[in-house]
Amino acid sequence: MIYLIVRKRKNDYSEDYRIDKWTRDKDEANKFLSALSLLESDEDVSFYIVASEFAPLVLRNEVA
Repeated sequence: MIYLIVRKRKNDYSEDYRIDKWTRDKDEANKFLSALSLLESDEDVSFYIVASEFAPLVLRNEVA
């Protein structure tokens, strides 16, 4: 299982999602979540853990 740390930024017009970190260890995911939440000063940004059974697609070469 892979745990994704997803960053959600919300403004008046839209919501933006981004994967900040990922790990295979649930305890490490919780540590990442705590650290990122403490370091973030923008109140419009929040973080979530999303569990996934699929490996993320990692692009190793530039796609033209």
